[in-house]
Parts: sequence; C-alpha cells; structure tokens
Amino acid sequence: MVSNITEFSSLTHFCFCCISSFLKCFICLTFNTYFSQMCIPGTSVTKLDAFDPDQEPLIYGVVGEEALRYFAVEKDTGVVWLRQALDREVGGHTHTFSLTSQEFVNIQVGDVNDNAPTLLGQPYTVRIPENTPVGTSVFQVNATDPDQGVGGSVLFSFQPPTAFFSIDGARGTVTVIRPLDYETTTSYQLTVNATDQDKTRPLSSLANLAILITDIQDMNPVFTNLPYSTNIEENVPVGYEVRKIRAIDQDLGSPRGIGYTIVSGNTNSIFALDYISGSLTVNGLLDRENPLFSPGFTLTVKGTELYDDRTPSDASVMTTFTILLIDKNDNAPRFNSSEYRVLITELAQVGFALPLFIQAEDKDEVGHLNSMFQVFLTGNNSDHFTISPTAVQGRADITMRVAVPLDYETIRGYRFSLYANESLPDHVGFARIFIELINENDNRPIFSRPLYNISLPENTPVGTSLIHIQATDADIGTFGAVLYYFSDEPDQFSLDAETGWVLLRGSLDYELMQRFTLTLLARDGGGQETTGRLRVNVLDVNDNTPLFQKEAYIGSLRENEQAVQQVARVRAIDDDSPPNNVLTYTITVASAFPNYFLITMVEGYAVISVIRPLDYEMVPGGMIYLNVMAKDRGNPALNSSVSVTVELFDENDNPPEFSKPIYIVNVPENIIAGATVVFVNATDLDASPEFGQASLIYSLQGSSQFRLNTRSGEITTTALLDRELKSEYILIVRAVDGGVGPQQKTGIATVNITIMDINDNPPVWRDEPYNANVVEMSPINTDIISVLAIDPDNGENGTVVYSISPNNPFYTINNITGKIRTSGAVLDRESSSLKDSLLMRAIVVSATDLGRPPLRSSVSTTVYVNLLDLNDNDPTFLNLPFVAEVTEGLPSGSSIQVEDPDEGDNGLVTMALQMGMPRLDFYLNTTTGVLYSTVMLDREQIGQYYMRIVAHDQGQKPRTSTSTLTITVLDVNDETPTFSPKVYNVSLQESVPRDQLVARLNCFDNDAGLNAELSYFITGGNQDGKFSVGFRDGVVRTVVGLDRETQAAYTLIIEAIDNGPAGSRRTGTAMVFVEVLDVNDNKPIFLQNSYETSVLENVLSGTSIVQVSRQADTLSITHGCIYYICNMFKNTLTIMHLSQIQQSFYFLKQPTSEYRIIQKIF
Repeated sequence: MVSNITEFSSLTHFCFCCISSFLKCFICLTFNTYFSQMCIPGTSVTKLDAFDPDQEPLIYGVVGEEALRYFAVEKDTGVVWLRQALDREVGGHTHTFSLTSQEFVNIQVGDVNDNAPTLLGQPYTVRIPENTPVGTSVFQVNATDPDQGVGGSVLFSFQPPTAFFSIDGARGTVTVIRPLDYETTTSYQLTVNATDQDKTRPLSSLANLAILITDIQDMNPVFTNLPYSTNIEENVPVGYEVRKIRAIDQDLGSPRGIGYTIVSGNTNSIFALDYISGSLTVNGLLDRENPLFSPGFTLTVKGTELYDDRTPSDASVMTTFTILLIDKNDNAPRFNSSEYRVLITELAQVGFALPLFIQAEDKDEVGHLNSMFQVFLTGNNSDHFTISPTAVQGRADITMRVAVPLDYETIRGYRFSLYANESLPDHVGFARIFIELINENDNRPIFSRPLYNISLPENTPVGTSLIHIQATDADIGTFGAVLYYFSDEPDQFSLDAETGWVLLRGSLDYELMQRFTLTLLARDGGGQETTGRLRVNVLDVNDNTPLFQKEAYIGSLRENEQAVQQVARVRAIDDDSPPNNVLTYTITVASAFPNYFLITMVEGYAVISVIRPLDYEMVPGGMIYLNVMAKDRGNPALNSSVSVTVELFDENDNPPEFSKPIYIVNVPENIIAGATVVFVNATDLDASPEFGQASLIYSLQGSSQFRLNTRSGEITTTALLDRELKSEYILIVRAVDGGVGPQQKTGIATVNITIMDINDNPPVWRDEPYNANVVEMSPINTDIISVLAIDPDNGENGTVVYSISPNNPFYTINNITGKIRTSGAVLDRESSSLKDSLLMRAIVVSATDLGRPPLRSSVSTTVYVNLLDLNDNDPTFLNLPFVAEVTEGLPSGSSIQVEDPDEGDNGLVTMALQMGMPRLDFYLNTTTGVLYSTVMLDREQIGQYYMRIVAHDQGQKPRTSTSTLTITVLDVNDETPTFSPKVYNVSLQESVPRDQLVARLNCFDNDAGLNAELSYFITGGNQDGKFSVGFRDGVVRTVVGLDRETQAAYTLIIEAIDNGPAGSRRTGTAMVFVEVLDVNDNKPIFLQNSYETSVLENVLSGTSIVQVSRQADTLSITHGCIYYICNMFKNTLTIMHLSQIQQSFYFLKQPTSEYRIIQKIF
C-alpha cells in the first residue's frame, strides 16, 4: 500500500490470477490501492491473498498485456510491485483482464503537475487591416493541460510584452491596444506564453503568433530620385528622353500604379510625359535661340495614384523642376548684308568712320565660346582701313575707319572681303565691301623751283624770252591743268599763261631797278593757286641771291632730350663775289618752340640745334617746320630761304588720366547681374598709338560683385546686390598705357558705388519678449510699454508703423512711437470672460514699413501684460465638486485646489476641516491643501467619506468660502472568491440528456468592479469533457450523456478566478461530487458462446463441473443476474443463487453421461 497521496485523479482496475490445478478463491475479491504517478519502478503496490480449498501450492500472476507492462507479482507471496512508471494522463483509466479466479485490484494514480499546457491549433496566423480600431479582438488562443487542479488551469501572456497588442490572461483573447500602421510595421511575431497555475513548479509552453498587417490606401504617393532638374542640349531629336519621372505609392502592401501628367510650364507642348511610364521626352524642336525657350522651362509634374481601371484617384503629389537648354554651336556668324558699297572723298581723314552699317551676329549663347568669332578684312591695300571690334561675342556693330591718307590719284577704289570666323571651319560669315573715292582738287600746283632767279644786263633787248616758269599739279584731269600769271602785272615783263615763258616787255634801267622780284601764280583747273617767285637781277652790281644746296631739309629729335641735339645742317651758295657772297643764316619761321632752336656755323655749314627739351604733345602731328634764311653781305644784301622739317619722336612721358578722379554712382539693389553700372574713361596725352589713348587697358579691384571691360571701361555687376549686407562699394580702377616695364604709366581712379534701397526687408522685432505690469482698473492713457521693430531698409522703406491686430479694446498704440497705453476699458484682473482675460494679458502688435509696397513683419509680437492685483475676490475652490479617489490599503494624499485671484496676503489661502464623518480618519494640511489619511482605509468597511472644507484668505478682512469633499475608497483585489458551500454533492441518472443542469454554484467576492467579476473553470475531474461550467454564471451542466458502466462517479474541481489586474488575481475552489445512478440499459452477455466440460461418471452429486460468467462491465449493483437451466436436464443440474459479484457454480444432482447445458441470464 502506497501512502501519503494528496491528490487522486483516476481509478485504474487491474486483474490478477492465482493458478493451481483447480479453481482457487481469493480471500478478498477486490483490492484497492492508491499511489502517485511519480512512484519509481520497483515500488510495492499491494499484496494478493488467496486460498486453495485443496491446500495445494499457489502461484500468483498477472493476466493481460497492459497489466503485464506495468505490474509484476511475486508468484509465491502475491506481492504486486510497479514494473514501469505510470502516467495518469496517458491511456485509459480502466483495464480488464481475464483470470482463472476473477478478482480486482483498484489502483488510483495521484496526479502531479508533469504536463505543460498544450496550445491548440498551431501554427497561429491572423491577418488584420492596418485600420483595425483599438480595442478590437483579433484572435483567440486556446490551450489545454491534462493535469488537474491549478496544474491544469492556464493563463496566457505575451513574452515579451508588446506595445500594440494585449492578451486576456484567462480567455486568451488578443486585442489591439494601439493604432497600427502597415508602412511602419507589416507584421508582428509574438510569442504566446501559456502557463499553468501550479504553485510549486508551474509549467509553460510557448507558441508563435504571426499577426500580418494588410495595407489600406491611406498614403499619398511620393516622388523618388528628386530633384528632377536637368540640362539638355538644344536640337535633340523628337522622342529624346529627357529623364524618367517616377513616383511610388507609399502604401506598400498593395501599391497602386501612378499616372503622370504635366500641370504647367510646358511651353508650346514641347515636352511629352508618358502617362504610365513617366518618361519625359522631347515633343518638338528645341532651339535655344527661340525667345520662348532660351530662359529654359519650369515644369510642374503631377503623379496620381490610379485605380485598377487606370482612372485617377484623389491621392496625388506634385513637384516642380527646371530644364535648361545647353547651347550647341549650331549658328555661324552672319553679317547683316552680303555686300556693302560706299562712296567717300579722297580727303577723308585718318580715323574717319565710313558710313556703313555693318553688323555681325552669332545667335549662339552669349557668354559662351559658341558665340565668339573674329572679324578681319582681306584684299589689296586692306591695311589702308581698319575695322573694330575684331573680336566679337554674340553681336556687334562693326566700324570701318580710314587708316592712311587716301589719294584718288594713286588708288581710285578698293574692293575687300570681310570675314567673320569662329572655331568651326564651316562657321564663316562673309561679305564684300566696295569703296569708291571721289576725286578732289587736293593738290596745289607746285613750281619746279621755289624761286626763279635771273640776272639780266640792263641792256637786254625787249622781247627776249627770259625764263621758262614751270609748275606741276598731281591732280588728274582739269584739276591738273596749270595756267601761269603774275600776281601784279609788271610793265617790264610778260608771262605766257599757257607756256610759262617770261618775256622782257620793257627796257631795264639798273639805276631805276636793279632787281625785279615777281610773284608768280600757278592756278589749276579747280582754282587752286600756288605762289612762286621770279627774281630778275639787273647786272651791274650784286645781282645774285644765296642759293641753298637743297630745296628742303629734314631732321629728327627725341622728346624730352636734355642734351643739345643737332637737328640738321644747311648750306647756301652766293655766286657773287665777296663781300656780296658772305652769308649769314637765321631761322625766320618756326611752327613750334621758336626760342628753342639755335644756328651755329661749323665748317661752312649752318648747324641747327635745339637747346631745350621738347614736348611731343605740344607739336601737332609730331612735326616742326622751320624756315631758314641765308643772307649775303651785298648792298643791298640778297637772301634765300629753305624749309627744314623736324620730326619729333614721342616718349611715354604722360600717364593715363581718368576723366574723373572719383566716379560717384548710385544703383538700385535689385539691379540684375550683368547690368551696366558706369563707364570709366581715361585719357593719355601721349599722341602716339603705342603710348597714347589706343594703348590703354583697364583693370578693377575692390569687389568680386563687379566686372570691368578692359577696353571699353564698362563696369557691370556679376551678382545680385543686397544693400542691407553692404550699402557701398569703393572700387579702384587702373588704366595702363602701352609702355613696357618701367616705361609703363598707370592712371588710378576711385569708383564709389552707392546701393540704393529697395523695400525687400520686413520689420524685425527687437528686445522680445515684451512683458509689462499694470494695475487692474488703471485709468485711460496709462503707459504700458513701448515696442520697437527694426527694418534694415532705408528711408520710408525702413520706417515702421505699428498697429494692434487683432483689435484689442483694452489698449491703444501710437503707430509711430510704438508706445502702448490703456484705452479706458475696465481692466479687471479677475474677469471671468476668457476672451477679455486673454485680451487684457496679451497684446498682439503688428509692424509694417512704409515702403511701396509695404512689407508686414513676418511674425507679430505679443506683449504679455501682468495685471497687478487689488484685493477684491473671495477664495474659490477650483475642483468643485471635489471628489477624491483613494486606493484602499494604501496611504492617500489628495490635494484640494483653492485659489484667490488676489495676490500677496489677500490671495494667501488657509484651509481647515469643518466637519466630517468619521473626521479623525483624515488630516488636512491647512497651507498646501493636501489631505492625508490617518488610518488604513478599507473599502469593504467604508466606501465613501463626506467632509466640509473651509478656506479663508489672509487679508485684513478675511474672506471665506466653504466646499464639500467626497472621498471614494477605490477597491483593491484583496478579497478571495468564496464558494458557499465549498462542496456540492449531486446524484444524476446515467440517462439524463446533454446540457442537463448539474449544479448552480454560488460564489461571491467582496471586492468591487472587475475585481469582483468572476470566471469559472473546471480544473480537475473532467478529463473526458463530460461536464462544462458557465464562464460567468457558474452553472455546471452535462456536455454529453453519462454512462455509469463507464464511470460511476465524478469529482469535479471548480475554480472561480476574479478579473483583477494581472499578477494579483485570486482564485476560489469548490468540489462537486457527481454520483451516476444506474439505469437498466445493458443486457447480460456471457463470456463464451458455449461451455463444454467432462466429468467422471462416478462424480459425486454436488460436484462443480463448470462455471459460466457474464461480462464484468455489465455488472450492476442494483440489477443482479439470475442463472437458470432451461433444458430437459433441470432435474439433473441445479443452480445456486449467488450474489452479483460471486461466480455461479453448477452441482450435479444425479449420475449422467454427457450433457449440453443451455443457460439463460436475466
């Protein structure tokens, strides 16, 4: 016998046998024993005891496969011991074995918590939409535990806990507790922990719960790979893909397709956007030179989610991007005409601009190499003209100027080719230029000699041809035909107008006239005249004038030379004899610097020298013309003159000088980049091209915001300007001439650029935040505060005016000074109007400048006004009605909130308990208003407390207020469910139908709310599920029909669990004993269809010859069996009437041979 068994869960029947040569009888027909299923093999279970009426030795054994597996019997002693461990939860609970002498051993196996809960229906997978409301139950987890009692009661939890789902510990219901979002998390892998409630060693099982979130359409699409701004070359073919526009539906579970459209910016529909693929392609000719296209494109593209039939939905997204055209060198430079003709006079001066409108243009992008080209002139004598500019970017007007003096008599016309060449060989512009010269009478007749000198004896006959006057004219035609005249017709001489011969017309008289000097006129066909001289000397005295060896002399000088320079050497001859041929030389005429020249005689030559430095810039054309006279010593003296041309070479002795030392410029700050600011101009007094004006190059320093054209002196902006960042720029410009190294000269000027203001800045508040104090009830025009906003703009653009917006009836503001005053409206610090209270304490001020247009401050400022108090209010309880909730069993600390809107002592409130029941359970801090419990509260004794609170301020005349306080004691799950009674005894007939009421359990929990809400579970004795209990009502019912022959009694363990917080739930237990009453619903069944036996013929009467038996499971205590013989041998065989448990024996009454016995059982 095994002892110390605390719990028993099943009764198992095993049959044992006792074997001898005859039938034997067990002393005890039924053996009962109990042991735990944890008993180890080898444990003694019970001892069998039998007797043999013949006193023969007995052998004990076990009959049946299952019994042999678990038990063994000592054949001699009858001791039954455990062969292998039993599991109460495995296999059936009743085992029947056939024995020679049929006896029973009842073995009850005690349960231990050796089975972990089994989670049913795995794997767990559930799909729910992402918009499932919070509080929705989405799954039910079920688990079983074959153990009994608390070891078979299962509670559920998540391990680890999750923030989005909860599981009911008792029911296993999974509920959503936070909003879900498919785009954040698409699935949740949760671990469900099912744990039994065994107090000693609880067992648990884990299962995975996969909650799959299904997507719903709640997200707008979004563009990917932003930004889409790009550059493309002009002239790309139609169909060229600019780029791929792509948007995706952010609803990742079932994303929709996207439809793409161009909303705006598609000038002339030049682009096409594929509705489905998002491919943006070129739909026409892209010519950057087209004015519509040159700024580029700003496209706004829309992506719309599509339904399955490709119709647009309401979900869409837009983006804006730019497409700039990159210039291609697809335009050659062109002239505005293919041919230019002009007629000019041959008198056109060097530098004269020909009246031709020549314009060259390359339409490619300005500022790019594609639009740069060179202009040059070719043809015979092309160096007689210059063109400018020769380097062009974009477009320029070409000016053609005379480079050398023109002469119709040398060249009557010109034919040139004008080319505009850029980098590509086939990009050439070409034009022809035809220039015809107009013949002008630009040449005077020139005498063959400047002076005609003849000597005549005074006796020369009249009519004698004296001299041939000859003059030439370089002009052609009538302008070159020369006629000769005397300016004053003399009496003695005549001149043939056509031949130029001078004839003696009258007689000469030495005493009257020793020399005749006649003025000759040579007149061409255009009326140009040249004067010549004819000297006629009458011989008798000094009649020869000095003659220079050369008709003209040429010399050269260097500018600024300090040393004496020799200019030229001249010499004249006088054929007279001394002293008439002794000559002296003088400079009679000097075109410049007449006092700078000196003549000295060296070896018979008159040496002309300059004794002071000369200034090239004071000499027109760099040429000085001298007239030198040679004079003899005759009486009268004769003389002659000669011209000396002096060429003066320039020296770089003049620095460039700007037209102004300081350029003052005003520009608006919104001037665009590249705009012209000012032209600076410098002048170089050096007259030569290599050192003078044409050689100047400009440079700039001082700011990268500006650029200077090195030739033209144009200053332009390079970027946008902001006056508020910098209002003035001081630039240094330099002009350098063509000198080299130390000889180079530089001019410097300053450019002061003042940035004129544009109203582009809103006012900005200064000294925020603004706080002010004012006593309530202050009179009108009481000063509150002054606010200040600063606008960095200038003038009216920076002048700020103030206003209160929205309108505030309590305050006014000076719109110029920003000073805020009271308006006269009553300022009541304790005003009950929320609107008035806010307006009294917060003044919203806006600032606007006076610019055109005005700019409002981007953010208004708020002046926060602190209203100073007057003692005019009673204390006021805020939290009325005051209801405090205190958890039972814990110390409390609720706060009573009372306010007095007054300040200082007038607003200092003291509280006291006036009355209450029971008052001593609480203590009130009179200053803080915190109410403490002085005893441990028990809701089950007192659920609510009512007290009166008195509050008074500390003013000289205290003001008081009273209020009622209600304290509710909150329940704590400190009461255990209690069954009444704890044990229920019920008897049911085995024929009762399913759902039959077995017992109505009565259980109560003194807690409140969920803590008193009970759930009922059958935790033991219901292994085959015959019974159920109402989850809420505690009614025990049958689930299926009962069968007393299978099980005659049930011991149900019922647990009631309250719904307190997890971890603090309490459980009550009751036992329901159910006895199944028998109903005669089974016929007796023999173990064999027929029985045969052999007996000796001399067997004694009363000898047992055979035993017949019915099946053991048809045995009934209330319905016994009666055996009788129903054939002809009833007088031979008799039947003993035995109890239902005993076997039946037949005794032979008289001798007989062989009998067949038919037995009926009733």
